[in-house]
Amino acid sequence: MNSQITSREKSYNNHKDLVEKILAEYMPQLGINSEVKVKLRNYKTRSAFCNLKTNTIYLNTALLDLGEEVARYLLLHELIHIKQGKRYHNDEFYKLLYKFIPPEKVKIIQGQIIGELYNNGTKTKQKHLRNI
Repeated sequence: MNSQITSREKSYNNHKDLVEKILAEYMPQLGINSEVKVKLRNYKTRSAFCNLKTNTIYLNTALLDLGEEVARYLLLHELIHIKQGKRYHNDEFYKLLYKFIPPEKVKIIQGQIIGELYNNGTKTKQKHLRNI
């Protein structure tokens, strides 16, 4: 497996081993042989996204704090985009995703992610309002 993980965040070391473990598991199963870079950042409204030209996955560090299941979902989701070379979700995308994570579990994890992003946005707005 060929991956490179970088971060500007202090919690980088907390997540590096987990991210490497998940990549080592999913990349061979998906048939991804090219290098995949992972960058950990704090985003207020984004969970994860990827650059298909550079095979770089950008993950929201705050969401990794939700646990391994969320990290697995986020990485798998972006790895499927890289495998397919497409940014959109089609039947093949979901078929592959559900091969690893059942649809019911995906909905639960997505709910956790949305809740955390909402809480982060609310905290940011409250902090901003206090400073006015």
